[in-house]
Amino acid sequence: MLDFLHIDATLSAWSIFIQLMINIPLFLLFLLSWLVTRRKIFLTWTIGWALNLIALGMVLIISNFFINTSTFSQMFFYAMYGSSKILFGILLFFSSIQFSQRRQILSVPFVFFLSVWVFNVFFLLFFSPVLIQFFVYIIIAFLFLLSTYQCSRTFLNECRVIAIGFFIHGTVFFHHFSVILFSWVFNTSIPVYMSRISFFDSISEFILALSFFLAVIIRVVNELKEINSKLEKNQEKLRALVEADPLTGLKNRRVLRKFFESVKDKKGCIAFVDINRFKKINDSLGHEMGDRCLIALAEAMRKVFRAEDGLFRIGGDEFLIVCPGISDYEMGKRLEDLKNLIKNSVKGVSLSIAIGMEQFEPSCRMEDILKSADKKMYRNKR
Repeated sequence: MLDFLHIDATLSAWSIFIQLMINIPLFLLFLLSWLVTRRKIFLTWTIGWALNLIALGMVLIISNFFINTSTFSQMFFYAMYGSSKILFGILLFFSSIQFSQRRQILSVPFVFFLSVWVFNVFFLLFFSPVLIQFFVYIIIAFLFLLSTYQCSRTFLNECRVIAIGFFIHGTVFFHHFSVILFSWVFNTSIPVYMSRISFFDSISEFILALSFFLAVIIRVVNELKEINSKLEKNQEKLRALVEADPLTGLKNRRVLRKFFESVKDKKGCIAFVDINRFKKINDSLGHEMGDRCLIALAEAMRKVFRAEDGLFRIGGDEFLIVCPGISDYEMGKRLEDLKNLIKNSVKGVSLSIAIGMEQFEPSCRMEDILKSADKKMYRNKR
């Protein structure tokens, strides 16, 4: 005849052993992740899983060696189990705040003193193993369901992943607490399967650990995207600095050929612009006044011409305007507006400009158009 009690005890011990074997590699993965990345959240999880291993070790000792042990030894091992498991729940609850709010809220001395305090509470106050289990289940369930709320309220994808892990594990422990409470209230025996709950605990703990790793992966990917976005913005700023004239902010010669390539299949007009008597302004009124004149002309060009037009400072007091898709009549009108706008734009100077305008057609040689416009500008200047 089969000894069902012996089989049940063996299955119970094996379920604890399997849970321990699943949690050891999880602990090592957390430890390795912390050593490699130095992320503080991994240190919190590593300590938490170490405490969980201690709790499982105590359960394994209790289930196998309590036949001839003293009451004091039993109290000690049960207190070690209860305090380690509660601390596991407390650390993981704080880790949910730490991960969702991205701030460190735990220190090693705090964890040490908390461990001593919780152990003493269990050792001095609780003598019943069932009572210790009851309090462990209700506290862990409360902490993990509270962690679910803490992580889900941030609306970050990585926190929602962790919230799922906390919810599953918290629900498992709430089930354990409910079964014991039901048996007390209705004075019934605890179901036999509760002696092998380590099977269920190991699955939920594995899911919880997996949610932690997935959440960190999501956060790292988001951080890399953010870094990449910042790099792209910095590259754009650097490109703008390289391609812009530092005094006027207009485009410089570096991007002239690229702009010509973009308008080579369009009709339009170009115009060379040169400030009259600019050398005299520099010599008589100083280079600071000359710079103010250049800046005033650039600002006037931005006001008169469109955003899609190419506005260039070629060098010195020479400027180039490239306007795709515009008629010569419209171009002439805008250039007249430019002349009127800059006339009294700088106090103490009556600014005037010489202009050489030329039309261009699709696929024409821009070098020839530029030379023609340049000659017109010098002719008008003389």
